[in-house]
Amino acid sequence: MKTQVLIIGAGPVGLMAALLLSNQGISSIIVERRLERMTAPKAHAVNCRTIEICDQAGVSGDLIRSHGTPPEKAGWVRFVSKLASVEFGALTYERQTDETLAITPFPLINISQPRFEQLVASELQKKDNVCILRGAEANRLEETADGVTAHVLLRGVDAPIEIAANYVLAADGAGSRTRDRLGIKMEGPEALQNYVMIHCEGDLGAFIDHRPGVLYFNFHPDAGGAFIIYDDTKSWVFMKSYDPAVESADAFDEERCRREVINAIGSDTVDFSVRNISPWTMSAQIAEHYRSGRVFLIGDAAHRFPPTGGLGLNTGVGDAQNVCWKIAHVLKGQALESLLDTYEVERRPVAVNNSTQSMTNAAKIVEVFSALYGDDPAKLSEHFLKACERPQENEALQAAINAQKPHFDSIQLQLGYRYHSEALKGSAAIEPPADDDISQYTPSYDVGALLPHEWIMVDGEKQSILSRLAHDRFTLICASSSQPPQCEFDDLHIVEGPAGWEERAGVSGTGALLIRPDGHIAARYANAGALRGDTVKNDLNKILGREG
Repeated sequence: MKTQVLIIGAGPVGLMAALLLSNQGISSIIVERRLERMTAPKAHAVNCRTIEICDQAGVSGDLIRSHGTPPEKAGWVRFVSKLASVEFGALTYERQTDETLAITPFPLINISQPRFEQLVASELQKKDNVCILRGAEANRLEETADGVTAHVLLRGVDAPIEIAANYVLAADGAGSRTRDRLGIKMEGPEALQNYVMIHCEGDLGAFIDHRPGVLYFNFHPDAGGAFIIYDDTKSWVFMKSYDPAVESADAFDEERCRREVINAIGSDTVDFSVRNISPWTMSAQIAEHYRSGRVFLIGDAAHRFPPTGGLGLNTGVGDAQNVCWKIAHVLKGQALESLLDTYEVERRPVAVNNSTQSMTNAAKIVEVFSALYGDDPAKLSEHFLKACERPQENEALQAAINAQKPHFDSIQLQLGYRYHSEALKGSAAIEPPADDDISQYTPSYDVGALLPHEWIMVDGEKQSILSRLAHDRFTLICASSSQPPQCEFDDLHIVEGPAGWEERAGVSGTGALLIRPDGHIAARYANAGALRGDTVKNDLNKILGREG
């Protein structure tokens, strides 16, 4: 079998990579070890940047949000003793309301990973240049002069088949076998804590309808853990920590898990079924390299974060977008191979930053424990019961809860990251703002930043300027009064900016911005003088690794 790109792993990142490549005319084969899609909900937050990427790829952002839990039901994080008992405090969960429409056309939504995957897969089924092989494992990769040959084992077939591809994307998850076979090491702590995920179905409405939310952190000394609510109140997960030095994960059979859940709810009146039981280890690791020859790591294969922040899936979709447009340009002869070197340069720092914040979020939870349990282990129960009496009057407790805000309001991480690489013109001299508050996002028109969202009118319809960008070529946004320059790069897409845009972008009425296919600003042209002659052509040649 032959294809241009082999994708190992059919999770959300692998599926998105295939869709992004297909939209640029690049064929792919996806191999997936599992015969069926996982039913455990796993990730629950699809953030605004991920939805923007999906919408541009053909998976409607409005459709994704319509399949998620409404913000009025999933807009809170609550800190409780047990689910059915005392609430210590609450925080809003991310920015899901219409007030966010000033900075993104699609606010974050809570949606289970299987449902999100299904929406992507449905769009992918329309593509005739994508093939998915389930029950298949790529157990050996051999690099050739012009590509990679993968030896793939199909379930039920004795002899392996061979798939020849120009490039390989390893999207096979946190325990990536591809990464291990390539000898790429992970940097950072491998085992921070061990958990068992208990996925259940049953109606929790009696306990949470009066105080809706998406996350409920249990702090009772005998029922610690966290509830994650999916699909309104009918599907949910209880995360329970355990010590593998004391007990095995095998001890968590269905009977044990039912007892743990009933205790954590604080009531035995809920009729529920246990659907999935899955032990997992919380890590904070980044691959030392994202590339080995023609093989690229994306998603959890490249980075594994603590779940405190909901950044794993979303960072993975950003990886896929970054590497796919570059591979497409190389395969179509529009860029040299050197462009692919910028994938790791641009995306690895994003993962490091997100991992650091996830670690910080996890560590800050300890402050709530300290406020509830006190400093004397002998008086832990006494201190906890006292805190339960008037939690709203407990200043130390409320301060500890309020300190968790960055954990649940990370708009800067979602939209404010910027790149520095050879695939940009002049980004090296521009440093990101020295503002540590990840809850604050200030749109930027600097090189390397994401083009800020603005509403425009197109044929009487309100659209985001982001929807006007080309996904398969560079876009030149011109100020409203400028004349688009003549450019010898045939595929350049010209878009006129909205009225008053040039002032916000910091260019004159004859200036422009060059935008990459992934929405990042590649170059700025302050005025017509900066656009003379072959300026854009020469800049594109440099950005794409060509001399010109």
